Amino acid sequence: MRLSRPFAIAAPRLRGVALRALPLAIALLGGACDTTERVKNALSADQGDPVWQGDSTLLATHPDVLFRVTRDSAGARVVPLATMGPQGFRLLTLSDRGWRSFDLDYLVGGKSLIPYRGGRELAPVRSTRGMWEGAPLDSIPGCSIILPGAVASIPAGVEFFTNGKRPPLQPVTALSAAELQTAIGAIATLIAPAAGISMSLLPRYTRDVYVAETGNGPRPTIVVVYDDPEVVADSVRQMGARPRHLVVVLDKGVYGYKPTFTYTTLGNRLSPPRYRYLDHIDVDNDGKSELFFGLRLAAAPLYTIVLRYEADAWRELLRNERQRCHA
Repeated sequence: MRLSRPFAIAAPRLRGVALRALPLAIALLGGACDTTERVKNALSADQGDPVWQGDSTLLATHPDVLFRVTRDSAGARVVPLATMGPQGFRLLTLSDRGWRSFDLDYLVGGKSLIPYRGGRELAPVRSTRGMWEGAPLDSIPGCSIILPGAVASIPAGVEFFTNGKRPPLQPVTALSAAELQTAIGAIATLIAPAAGISMSLLPRYTRDVYVAETGNGPRPTIVVVYDDPEVVADSVRQMGARPRHLVVVLDKGVYGYKPTFTYTTLGNRLSPPRYRYLDHIDVDNDGKSELFFGLRLAAAPLYTIVLRYEADAWRELLRNERQRCHA
């Protein structure tokens, strides 16, 4: 099932750039002597396997990695998602041999991981065990390449980890309770009706409000998620129907808060799934956070939509559609 574009903001999709760059290019990126030596050692390893040579060259630079938390009946897992830094934010893709090496370098018992909540780092935790530390932690029948999932102590409300500290976010002026209520008041009178939800029906929706100090402006970003619990028959088509799910992102403009991203869906099988706000994290070291959304689908725990603030609007930077079995 493909997701439709948000109805108010055109969101160009940037696909993840291939991570297996040419060895020379990656060697040039490693400025420190220690990193350069690790790259040289990686280049000399197993010249007969070009895929592994590319994987080992990348891993030798020890890139900053963003990890996503997944939760299911088997328990919580910390799963690698993408590399981060001033060179860009890219989905991390390795061979089976590469993932096993990654597991040893990043996830085995005792490795330090930094949890994030509300865009801010919490106290580091230690991995309990990696994916292939002894017997495999789990398996997926028929899967030839599986993303490793480590076990760690996961604080409440945490959806992301990193393997290192992120740069500090640009400071913002906090919102008062009155300012927050004024900002979200425009949703009921202007934004929801324009999306097909009348003011009289909006009270039947549940509402979650998140204030995110993203650093993209002088005041916080506001994320508001509305959900009508009504289950819509799968035979109902989205066109012309009242949306049962509405996401609105607001940012401070010249004349007050204004919508900078909106998304609506009916939420049945004939329409895109509902979103779930995850958190905000700076992934390119510019002191400004990106926004992260997941799906309210148990079958897609790693599906991730990443938005970046550009030209006074939130636009899609990256979308991860893969799950732990990706080959």
